[in-house]
Amino acid sequence: MTEESQKYQSLLTIRARKLELNKEIQRSEHEIKTTWNALFHPKKQATPKTPTQRILAMASSSMGLIDGALLGWKLYKKFIQK
Repeated sequence: MTEESQKYQSLLTIRARKLELNKEIQRSEHEIKTTWNALFHPKKQATPKTPTQRILAMASSSMGLIDGALLGWKLYKKFIQK
């Protein structure tokens, strides 16, 4: 017999250990769920409230689109038009 099985001498001790393990599993599952949600479900960003914030957000989005288009054009010219 192993050392683990010799530690339990009655059904009461086995049940107590089972309850401890179940609580530990539940706690671990809760931690995993919160970590998973934090990683893969980002919080919604607040919408800009003032006109200046809206203009800056639109300018930032526009610059991202322009940057992506320029990158695409450069890659197209480099790899396709050889």
